[in-house]
Amino acid sequence: MSRLNVAPTKSNQLILKRNLQIATGGFTLLEQKREILVMELMRLLDRAKLVQAELAVRRQKAYATLRQALAYNGYHHLRNIAGGIHYNHQIKTSTRITAGVRIPTITIQHGEFQSQFGFASTDSLVDQTMVDFLDLLETAGRLAELETSVWLLARELKKTQRRVNALEQIFIPNYKDTLRYIGEALESKELDSFFTMKMVKKKLTQADEEALDEATETPTPDRQPATSS
Repeated sequence: MSRLNVAPTKSNQLILKRNLQIATGGFTLLEQKREILVMELMRLLDRAKLVQAELAVRRQKAYATLRQALAYNGYHHLRNIAGGIHYNHQIKTSTRITAGVRIPTITIQHGEFQSQFGFASTDSLVDQTMVDFLDLLETAGRLAELETSVWLLARELKKTQRRVNALEQIFIPNYKDTLRYIGEALESKELDSFFTMKMVKKKLTQADEEALDEATETPTPDRQPATSS
């Protein structure tokens, strides 16, 4: 703790009291925000773990199907088939606000699936490969949304924690210490003024009493009798 370098005056005392009130209110709000961020972060981390496990399963399945399709159709033939298949993939992003943080929402849209079996000498493995990779793409989009959200919330939580620590350990103690110092200084000035006024009053009273004593102790001159001619 360190005291602020301000003069111990009434005006500074009022300003610091107002600043302390604002800092205390801000500290309360930041603590509430920190709790919300922690709860949301833990919720998203749990969801991200589930989606990561789902992504691993779908990736393993998709590439297993692709290996089967390659083994059955051959690399060059499967490449020619893939070149004739077109899907209009669209990735739409929006945001939602959580505890003052803009969290992205990712939506992946792809064209309606059309079976390629029976066309251009294809087989069901080609269709299954397409289905598996479309599912993998959708899951990857959900995981990207969650991981980005977790990163943004973690960054905001770190900033909030720094502000909470600064208010709790620096600003609020400094304000309190400075207000205590100003209060003691003003009280000391008031006591000095009180004793000074008391001494002045005592001296004035003594002066009045001395003046009254001098007035009562001064003898009055005797009156001389009048002479007749």
